[in-house]
Amino acid sequence: MSAVGTDRRQSVHPGWRRRGRSLVRELTFRDFDEALEFLERVAGAEDHLNRPDMCICGFNHVRLTIANRHHAGLTQAELRLAAKVNAIIDAR
Repeated sequence: MSAVGTDRRQSVHPGWRRRGRSLVRELTFRDFDEALEFLERVAGAEDHLNRPDMCICGFNHVRLTIANRHHAGLTQAELRLAAKVNAIIDAR
């Protein structure tokens, strides 16, 4: 797998930002239950080799972090996962 460019200003997918060698997306929901439901949908869309770190921060705020722990930098697999998450967001 080849790593994706390292320019931090480069847009990867709408809503995501680069943080070092990771992609980060933060979302705010109506309440805790809606945030938890979203995380359950993301968990169901993951593949077993590539999973985001998922955090409910506070009452209704979710932070997702996608990183590749096996390669130096992001690969197409991380970008595909970000696209899957965006599809879940768009469907809600």
